[in-house]
Amino acid sequence: MFPTIPIGPLRIQTFGLALLLAYMAGLWLAARRGPRHGIAGDHIYNAGFYALLVGLVAARLGHAVAYFEVYQTDPMQILSLSPGAFLALPGLLGGLAMVAIYLRRHHLSAVAFADAAAPGILLALTVAALGDFLAGRSLGSLSDAPWAMEMFGVQRQPVALIEAVALGGLLAILLLVDSRRPLRPGQLALLALFGYATIRLLTEPLRADSALVGDGWRVVQIVALAVIAFSGWLLGRGATRPDEPEAEAPPAAV
Repeated sequence: MFPTIPIGPLRIQTFGLALLLAYMAGLWLAARRGPRHGIAGDHIYNAGFYALLVGLVAARLGHAVAYFEVYQTDPMQILSLSPGAFLALPGLLGGLAMVAIYLRRHHLSAVAFADAAAPGILLALTVAALGDFLAGRSLGSLSDAPWAMEMFGVQRQPVALIEAVALGGLLAILLLVDSRRPLRPGQLALLALFGYATIRLLTEPLRADSALVGDGWRVVQIVALAVIAFSGWLLGRGATRPDEPEAEAPPAAV
């Protein structure tokens, strides 16, 4: 595992660098595909930039609130840029709120934006999962499977690598489907959501550090099942609606 990367006298955190690359790659792909869904690439870049700023602040403040006693003892910790000093949920909610504000201000369709952003988000998740694997952050369950890898002296499931491969495969399938047949507005985003939730549902049992509730239920799997049911229901509703004439879409950009 490579938790840090030496660059001269500095040591860069592998996962932090992976997150930066994931953001840049995801934003690039979303901007490339935006015009296909009626969203200019500049709008993708602008919304992504503002969402990043607001998301980082929200994630940092969320961590400070959750661990207030630590910051009360050492207030300068608020300036730490360690990936572990940010809470994902407040950051995600803050970023989504900023995107919603941007779309409303510029009179852009949220559904079209979601379709444009979905492949980019999957690419970002793939790169982040690879960084997670290289940094050795996700602890897989003990295993003697042929694909098990040694982590911390024992053979474990390479859960982050498995997720990265699955996410990359999902991205390739969705890009192929979107380029070969016209999809209804919102279907690409729903397919991405359905696929991602399915991947998390199947890979979560391979983790050794999953949060459990009740009689051994994994929290992530419960959420994934709810997302699968909801997105599957919406996809089913869309499939039963009569076809409507659509304008010819511009050639796909990858």
